[in-house]
Amino acid sequence: MASIVSICNLALSNLGKDNISALTDAGAEARACNQFYDQTRDALLQGYPWRFAGKTASLAEVTNDKPGAWKYAYRYPTDCLKVRYLRPAYVENDPTDYRAAQADSFGFAHEIEGQTIYCDLSPAFLRYTFRNVDPTKYPPLFIEALSWHLAVRFAMPLTRDPKMRADAFQLAQQTQGLAQMADANETRETSDHDSEFATERA
Repeated sequence: MASIVSICNLALSNLGKDNISALTDAGAEARACNQFYDQTRDALLQGYPWRFAGKTASLAEVTNDKPGAWKYAYRYPTDCLKVRYLRPAYVENDPTDYRAAQADSFGFAHEIEGQTIYCDLSPAFLRYTFRNVDPTKYPPLFIEALSWHLAVRFAMPLTRDPKMRADAFQLAQQTQGLAQMADANETRETSDHDSEFATERA
């Protein structure tokens, strides 16, 4: 089962460095893990709409300080890394395929300012990428990509070798591409299956 320590150890092994037993270990390896892990994970999560990091939440309404521009204002979720799209509440027999949506695909315009989301929907449901900090939920290819992205960040502090960093960067890009392709393929397969099921029910 994946853990932060096991993912960091993959990254350290990619560079030929010694593994750690805990993030509290003394030494440069543990310091690098503590310094770079959270930022590297969040950047990788934010950069692509991973299935395992998608969430839909009903937004909490707040005081609208832009009534001339928008009808409603909502609180930006604290665990949101990237907004994917807004949608109204589901209704029976709604033909719209929200699962395939991208931001503003349906004309549900919005504006984000600080910790507030403005739009003309009520209620408003936000589909977004959340800060998934549970490594047991990460697919194997995402873990592989994350380990190589960590290796890129670890390379200079731990090896001072620009070539090793460059090699790690190439592998990080390759493994990220494979992880994204696998995620996209699984999404399409799931959508196809659901569509067939819906057709059979109809």
